[in-house]
Amino acid sequence: MKKIKVISWSVTLLLMALIFFFSSQNSTESSGVSSGFTREIVDAVSRFFGWSDTFKNAAVDFIHGYVRKAAHFTIYAALGMSVSLSVGVSADRPNKKIWIIAVVFCALYAATDEFHQYFVDGRAGRITDVCIDTAGAALGAFILLGLKILRKKVDYKFDGWITLTVVLMVIIFAFSSQTSSESNELSKSVSGFIADIWNFFVKAEEYQLNAAEINRYVRKAAHFMLYMVLGGATAVMLNKKGKFKVQNVWLISVLLCLAYAAGDELHQGFVAGRGPLVSDVRLDTCGGMTGAGIYVLYYIARYGSKIQRDTVFKKKK
Repeated sequence: MKKIKVISWSVTLLLMALIFFFSSQNSTESSGVSSGFTREIVDAVSRFFGWSDTFKNAAVDFIHGYVRKAAHFTIYAALGMSVSLSVGVSADRPNKKIWIIAVVFCALYAATDEFHQYFVDGRAGRITDVCIDTAGAALGAFILLGLKILRKKVDYKFDGWITLTVVLMVIIFAFSSQTSSESNELSKSVSGFIADIWNFFVKAEEYQLNAAEINRYVRKAAHFMLYMVLGGATAVMLNKKGKFKVQNVWLISVLLCLAYAAGDELHQGFVAGRGPLVSDVRLDTCGGMTGAGIYVLYYIARYGSKIQRDTVFKKKK
C-alpha cells in the first residue's frame, strides 16, 4: 500500500507539473503545439476521405479550438483519476467523499493555473476553462471509482504493471508519430524550459545554458529515459505477473525493449520528415538495459537469500 501511495502521488505531481509547463508556454508556442496536433488529426482522417488541401486547412481552423478544449478536458480527467487514487490509498474514506475531494482539489488547481496564465505572454485566464477542467476531473475520478467498485464485484485484481508498460509504449508511439517540425518544436520548448530553470539558479555567465546547444542532448536523453522506465516496468511485469525467474527477467526485458525500439524506428520511416536511426535503437536499448538492470539489482539486494534458495540453485527433481 505504501508503494502504491508513493507512485500515485508521484504521478499526480507529475501531471500537475506537466499542466504547469503547458500553461507556461506563450500564446505562439501553445498555439503551435495544438495546431500541429490538430493538423495531424486532419491529415490522418483525410487519408481515408481524400480531402483537398483547401478543405484540410478549413477543417484545421474549424476544429482547432475544440482540440484545445479537449486537451484541457483529457489531461484533467487523468489528473482526477490520479488524485482520487492517491486520496483513496492515503486514508480509508467512502467513495463519495474521495470523489468530492478529488474534484475540489482539481478545481482549485485549475483556478490557480488559469490565474498563472495571466502572467504569461499572450495568454489569459478563463472561467470556461476552469469549468472544462473541473468537468474532466469529475469524469476521471468517477471512472476510477467505478473501476474500483467493478473490481470488487468481479473479484479482479487490477494489473497495474501491465497497464503501465502498455501506457509507456503508447506514449513512445505518440511521440514518434509527430512530424519532424512538431517533434523539434516540442524538444526546443523543453530545452528552453530546462535552460531557463538552470540559468535562474546559476548566475555565472560561463555556466549559462543555451537552449539550442542542449536541444540534441535533451532529445537523446528523452529517448534514454523513456526506455529506461519502460525497461524497468517490463522487468517488474515479467517478474511479478509473468513469474519469470529473476535471472531471466533482465535478458527478456532488454530483448523486448530492443524489438519495440526497432519497430518504433521503422514506424518513423512513414512519418513526415522523420526516419529510422540505428543509433536511436542502440540508445533506446541501453535505456531499457539500465531500467531492467536497476530493478533486477534491487530485487537481488532485497530478496538475495530467497533467490539463492528457491530460484538460482534449485535442483530439478
